[in-house]
Amino acid sequence: MKSVIIIPSRWKSSRFEGKSLALIDGMPMIQRVYERAIKSKEADDVIIATDDKRIFNFCKKNKLKVIITSKNAKNGAERISFATRKIDSKIFVNVQGDAPLINPKSIDKVILCLKNNVSKGYHVSAGCASDNNLKQDKKNSLGFVVISKSNDIIYTSRSTIPFYKRNHKKVKMFRTVGLFAYTKEIIKKFPLLKSDLEKYEDLEILRFLENNIKVKCAYVKEEISDVNYKSDIKRVENLLRKIKK
Repeated sequence: MKSVIIIPSRWKSSRFEGKSLALIDGMPMIQRVYERAIKSKEADDVIIATDDKRIFNFCKKNKLKVIITSKNAKNGAERISFATRKIDSKIFVNVQGDAPLINPKSIDKVILCLKNNVSKGYHVSAGCASDNNLKQDKKNSLGFVVISKSNDIIYTSRSTIPFYKRNHKKVKMFRTVGLFAYTKEIIKKFPLLKSDLEKYEDLEILRFLENNIKVKCAYVKEEISDVNYKSDIKRVENLLRKIKK
């Protein structure tokens, strides 16, 4: 079952414009994401999808596979939906362009999770990581998830969930890591689906859940390394130096 990684990348990020080409320890972020993604053993190809000529030209110059997609895409999943018109694959993997330290093994786990569950009626898998030290992010960049006994995602929120009382033992928190795999069948339909919950939380996975499309959780180990603001760069560079050691 062919699997292609798509890295959505746009210039006009509301929180950090032009972050795709922002330098992370001397290398543009989108290049770092690409170079980690091509280490995946389960993916057959890696392609950057952008609507911006600056990102497109950078990729071409540096021999990174890239395609131009519509400027109408509201988020990464919609950009991947547009990419299905140009790319032939059974599975499309969303590796977000602001995750420069994404672990190739995590990518493989999410791909295998979907492959192993397609016959059971699943069309989406998502990478989820646990961390007992998670706290609500003041900038609301984290997506917390609640997971069922059968490893299905029940809900995701910018708020810390599930709620626990002070006199109860602290519950284990899980978060999304910006890593998803979709069947071509379902991601093609994504722009046509409606979701009020997605509007409230600004989490695209809720568009699947609200439309009764089950999402299987793949447990991965990932540092919080996404770059949402310029101030995140220093934190990610420090993590990168630890990895190099």
